[in-house]
Amino acid sequence: MTAAIWAATESTIGPTLALMLGAGMLAQWIAWRIQVPSIIALLVAGLLLGPVTGVVDPDVLLGGTLFPLVSLAVALILFEGGLDLPPRELRNTGTVVRRLITVGAIITFLVSWYAAREVFGISNQASIVLGAVLVVTGPTVVGPLLRFVRPAGSTGPILRAEGVLIDPIGATAALIAFEIVLKDAPDEAFATVLGVVLLTVVAGAGIGLASAAALDTALRRFLIPDQLIVPVTFAFVVAAFVATNEIQEEAGLLTVTVMGMYLARRESSTIRQVLEFNESLRTLLISFLFILLAARIETDALRDVALPSLAFLAVLVLIARPLSVLVSTARTSLSWRERVFLTTMAPRGIVAAAVSAIFAIRLEEESVPDAAKIVPIVFLVIIGTIVVYGFLAGPAARALGLAEAQADGVLIAGSHAVARGLAAELDKADVKTLLVDTDPYNVTRAIAAGLRARRMSVLAEEASHDLDLRGIGRLLAFTSNDEVNALATARFARVFGRREVFQLAPSARRTGDPSLPEEHLGRLVGIESLTYATIDERSRQGWKVRTARGGPAIQEAVDDKLFLPVVRIVDDKMAFLCRNDPVPTEGAVIGLTAPSLQRQLDDEAADGVSA
Repeated sequence: MTAAIWAATESTIGPTLALMLGAGMLAQWIAWRIQVPSIIALLVAGLLLGPVTGVVDPDVLLGGTLFPLVSLAVALILFEGGLDLPPRELRNTGTVVRRLITVGAIITFLVSWYAAREVFGISNQASIVLGAVLVVTGPTVVGPLLRFVRPAGSTGPILRAEGVLIDPIGATAALIAFEIVLKDAPDEAFATVLGVVLLTVVAGAGIGLASAAALDTALRRFLIPDQLIVPVTFAFVVAAFVATNEIQEEAGLLTVTVMGMYLARRESSTIRQVLEFNESLRTLLISFLFILLAARIETDALRDVALPSLAFLAVLVLIARPLSVLVSTARTSLSWRERVFLTTMAPRGIVAAAVSAIFAIRLEEESVPDAAKIVPIVFLVIIGTIVVYGFLAGPAARALGLAEAQADGVLIAGSHAVARGLAAELDKADVKTLLVDTDPYNVTRAIAAGLRARRMSVLAEEASHDLDLRGIGRLLAFTSNDEVNALATARFARVFGRREVFQLAPSARRTGDPSLPEEHLGRLVGIESLTYATIDERSRQGWKVRTARGGPAIQEAVDDKLFLPVVRIVDDKMAFLCRNDPVPTEGAVIGLTAPSLQRQLDDEAADGVSA
């Protein structure tokens, strides 16, 4: 049978995989363009390719390799999640995270177990396993939603840590539940549970720590050449994952999570190199996994549980999650707004789908009643929670003041006179700004002028976490140090995207060549690539930052070297003017203005006010 399936599909595997890759990237792009969570677009793509058109059938396409490949993909995603959990984040959010993955998980399990038994009328054994499976959330769904919402405060780190750490706990809980329902005697069940937990912790944590320590030692001693760092790291992760699973089922997820968290402590350039590559790989894997998830849904199997699933979903969203968060955040420093937002983010993902499929098959082999209903229920819960939380999280964060609808504000690195002038003009145009500088004098002057400013290095590790970036979606590296500007754009490209990081052009050497290669730079502001030397010289000559109307007059001023445009604002949308951009013919233009032109612009502004 397997050979027949392979023969029938061998010629279509390549085109089908290419189609899935293209559909995944197209869904990601569409989600970015229309500003919706990417996982919703991916689910729609999977449903179109699977149940709707029948073009993709994961079970036929991949056969017996489907779940092993899914498990490996999840392992790599969890490793990246652990690698992207700075120890500082865990220290600041540790209490809430520990409660969410222990007490909160128990509450979720108990509510899910009882609700499944009452709503669907399935056997107690099947409902126990189902409740354990639905404990997990996971970085495959939480991560994309957090990148879309970008909440302020500690809620983002809490949810990210919970999503990474709950997956191995949930998988272990499902294994424990499976073992319990097959035991008749309580003493035998207790011994089995104790054995599973101990073996999972010892094997998972032990192999994870040993593998991470060995890899870290090899990296620190430069025993691995640069071109092999990423592939060797992945080889370590896969080998440790498989080895642990051979000792104890589902313990491999704990292993890869421990490996990532151990290596994250190093914060070396080598580890950042692995993380940067793994972030791109994660996007590809999440795209594939969600399309596989949606394409695997069988409409006939869903029909019997579709209506009850709506009631079950309501219980999970309105009772299980709020109760879990309420208990886990009791007597903590979180504000009520942050606690409410935590209740709006608990989507289930690919781990729940994979674990439920594995244990449902094994329960069916043991003739457990209603085991066949576990998978369709889990799939409906996954779809339901992704849709509900996907559309709820953003508006909730904005209503609670933890995020803003328009993230078009600017984080300005540097608080010298020209930076303060630019921030003041942007504030007048209702564009949010935040200045950061290490010079206390500059920061004090900015605050005295009524501007938002922080004394901090833009390169500090805590910069992207501690700064209030609500409404901020761009970086302008405006300091006097070209290297700091380049490093700042590289760091904040991970936060805002490379499209939204800008900097001054580096000063030229005596030979006329720029001091830094262009591939290391952000986007250069100014239609003639402004340097710090230029703005500093103009500032000493009395030039100020002013706002002018776009049109022939300002074009003439630019041609006469009396105006250096930096920003355009058209239809209330702000954008930096970059090299070779045309001078706007409409809207407003903000730039450095010569003293002779300043008087004219000030007179025009005064006339406008009096009129």
